Amino acid sequence: MSQQAAVAADALHTPADRVRVNRHRADWRGWKFMWPFALVFVFVFVIPILYAVYISFFQKQMIGGTRFVGVSNYIRLFHDPQFWGSVWRVALFTMVQVPIMLFLSAAMALALDSMKLHGAKFFRITTFLPYAVPAVVSTLVWGFMYGAKYG
Repeated sequence: MSQQAAVAADALHTPADRVRVNRHRADWRGWKFMWPFALVFVFVFVIPILYAVYISFFQKQMIGGTRFVGVSNYIRLFHDPQFWGSVWRVALFTMVQVPIMLFLSAAMALALDSMKLHGAKFFRITTFLPYAVPAVVSTLVWGFMYGAKYG
């Protein structure tokens, strides 16, 4: 009887049932594509910002080099009325410029997408030209600089 039970149990379990599947294993393939961007981001943005914060705790002197001054540079900055005036000007510019530009760009995109605008091809080209012209001009300038006839 025990032999029949063992055969019956083996018949119920197929090789696919015996394979363990780890459903909680992380898939790291996407992160491998992100590493080049992350390295450039760290070296171009994060490290310079951290270095700027570090050097902001020092004061450069004409005689004696640099000396550590702690947060006194920040205290002086926050008591400076020119700093707060410039912060207000940038905030005001942002409050005015961002909504206007968002509205204009959304209106232009919706108009071009509606297919009811006359001359849509012209507007698409004029939208693209500011991005294309500098590349063409720089190519021509470098071509003239390195050309055999004028370079």
